[in-house]
Amino acid sequence: MSEREADHPSMLSAEEVKAALRELFGNAGLQQGMRTVLPEELVLYIAKAVETVETIADFQEKIILPFLQFVQRQSIEELTVSGLEQLDPSEGYLFISNHRDIVLDSAFLNKTLFENGFETSQIAIGDNLMKHRNAELLFRLNKSFVVKRTGAPIALYRYSVALSQYIFRQVSGEKHSVWIAQREGRAKDGDDRTQQGVLKMLSLSATRSLTEHLRSLNMVPVSISYEYDPCDLLKTLEYLQKQADPDYKKTFEEDVRHMLQGIQGFKGKVHFHFGPPLREQLDALLAQPTPKQQLDLLTNLIDQTIHRHYALQAVNYLAYDWLFDKQEAEGRFTEKALEDATDYLSMRLSALPPAQQEAGRDYLLRMYANPLINQLAAQ
Repeated sequence: MSEREADHPSMLSAEEVKAALRELFGNAGLQQGMRTVLPEELVLYIAKAVETVETIADFQEKIILPFLQFVQRQSIEELTVSGLEQLDPSEGYLFISNHRDIVLDSAFLNKTLFENGFETSQIAIGDNLMKHRNAELLFRLNKSFVVKRTGAPIALYRYSVALSQYIFRQVSGEKHSVWIAQREGRAKDGDDRTQQGVLKMLSLSATRSLTEHLRSLNMVPVSISYEYDPCDLLKTLEYLQKQADPDYKKTFEEDVRHMLQGIQGFKGKVHFHFGPPLREQLDALLAQPTPKQQLDLLTNLIDQTIHRHYALQAVNYLAYDWLFDKQEAEGRFTEKALEDATDYLSMRLSALPPAQQEAGRDYLLRMYANPLINQLAAQ
């Protein structure tokens, strides 16, 4: 990790912030993109507000917050939060959550924190999202730092050590919060599982016992629940394409399409649950004889915490029933909720390619059923 990449994102000077804003909002492509997605009133507001931005905190409050408020009004029926009463606004936390949406997981987590009196968190972003200059500037201005995923093994290892040290320093030393997804990339099939590689990276900066190191990171599992996934059909089609061509890889342009669909598409009810910081629970790691077994136990602990606190909706139960010929949804939800979920799933399934109906149906339904399956297993 270079010195520039290791800098605290919110410590950019006013001059650096202004330079980034001039480059970003002076770009004709960005201006055109904003007018495609946003109402003219909001575009004009942002153009004026940019002139008053001096810091990253200004940028988040004056530009990002109004944008997210617009997204919420247009595409979210209800946004709720629970568990924040267990956290202290004066502390730094490592928020580790399931990952469904490229942009909105961390964006709405920060909106939730800001509106409840917490400092917004820094955001770990995969280097695949930094391939376009506009995207890089936007992420940098929004307190993001890079997680490298490609390169020579020795270089990646050194970078991972520096990244681990950076996260530890921010959370434990500077009391700044950091968000990181529990896995590389989104859980496109709805089966949220922590990748042990993420936890191993976090452990690389340990200078004392692993348990003490992890406890000082103030790890907070966060469960993010979307009633509807605007990218569900795109994810299913990507899965089917990979089945047909194992070498298929999404381009950056396809990532952008997923970002825009995730932002604009209807999400229904959205819920964020913040678990208590993992402290006493980590004592169980002491009984494990090897670091690998300790990380295995931590992986399961995070997964179970996330799975237990999903805010499940009729669509989750209905997908489960259709997959396994059950009747779990009946009696749990109103007739209207069940009708809406039935109409939604039927519409999505009818859009699948005729030649791949069976495989596509199984994948799409599991996307919605897996959170229920995991919650049942975690009880």
